[in-house]
Amino acid sequence: MAKIEVRKPPMDPEEYKAFLKEVELAAIVLDACSTKTNRNNIGNNMRLDIIHKANYNISENNEGVISSSYDLTVTKSTKKDFALKLKCVYQVQLISKKPLLDDFMEIFTKVNTQMNTWPYFREFAQSMFQRAGFPPLTLPLLKR
Repeated sequence: MAKIEVRKPPMDPEEYKAFLKEVELAAIVLDACSTKTNRNNIGNNMRLDIIHKANYNISENNEGVISSSYDLTVTKSTKKDFALKLKCVYQVQLISKKPLLDDFMEIFTKVNTQMNTWPYFREFAQSMFQRAGFPPLTLPLLKR
């Protein structure tokens, strides 16, 4: 019989909730963005491919910065036949009353970051699509 290893979370959920009360969101800022269009590939039933990545850094003065990047490709079939590519990176800046812990930041980055940055990305993507002369686009709800 195979042995099943149960991994303990890096931080107890109650401990995480208590630590979260000591943390404030200082800012969410757009750090970088780029768009590329290929109008010849616009068609019906376009497909969206969205990739999100995030990582963090903690500074000595109880501040943390999370880099939250989105890579959106709108295609008919394959990525090389794209109609539009949109990339953007947000910085989520946190401040804390006590030193930030790696265990806390690891969980926050995996669980909370995308929930906080997704509305900004949705609005940015919709605005950029309209500015590029594309039909309106509504990105899906973020479901977790």
